[in-house]
Amino acid sequence: MIIFDEYSNLYDAWFQRNQVVLESELRLVAHVLGKSPGRTLSVGCGTGLFEQLLQSQYDISITEGLEPSGPMGEIARKRGMHVTQAGAENMPLESGQYDTVMFNGSPGYIADLDAAVREAYRVLKPVGRVLLIDVPAESSYGILYRLGGAYGTWEDERLRGVLPHEPYPVELAGGANWRPTQDKIDSALKAGFTDLTFAQTLTRHPCFSDIDPEDPISGYQSGDYVAVCAVKS
Repeated sequence: MIIFDEYSNLYDAWFQRNQVVLESELRLVAHVLGKSPGRTLSVGCGTGLFEQLLQSQYDISITEGLEPSGPMGEIARKRGMHVTQAGAENMPLESGQYDTVMFNGSPGYIADLDAAVREAYRVLKPVGRVLLIDVPAESSYGILYRLGGAYGTWEDERLRGVLPHEPYPVELAGGANWRPTQDKIDSALKAGFTDLTFAQTLTRHPCFSDIDPEDPISGYQSGDYVAVCAVKS
């Protein structure tokens, strides 16, 4: 599993150069959060880029984050977040204090997702929600990312003509464990969550995902960015 300490600037820079993809993903995150997500913990908040944009564009305030990478957490703090430096599998947080726990783009970088989702269940209030948002392994992007990781480069001739204009840095793509959506569903169910719902975006082929931003739609069968949402019973 990749350690993000060396890649914080690379991560932000890629999103800044891919504004259409960023906006599509941001719309999905805002959609599943809703207008009033309550006290929210962002697990694997990275540099706090999404949280900053959610505040400025959607008036959704998320000020608390959990992030194992020191350099990424420092950038998030400069963006106004309170960040606890820790992994998701053992959260140094009190039980039953959050209304929403959000994993945005982080499930693929967590070694033991079952343990992380159990921890989310623990720190949530009754009827609190968990949001598992990520690139599914079975999606077009997921397949490309796994190929890039296997080849170690985007320059391999076998990838010619199937990549977006500027693909995700191969170091980050290859350093993740891209999981099928079913794995996230199973993690939520095993932890005790119920009332699962789904939303998705980036439904066009990766070659064409940077043309116009997409609004999210329900389901998970055709999107390259998918949210699995569930409620603490």
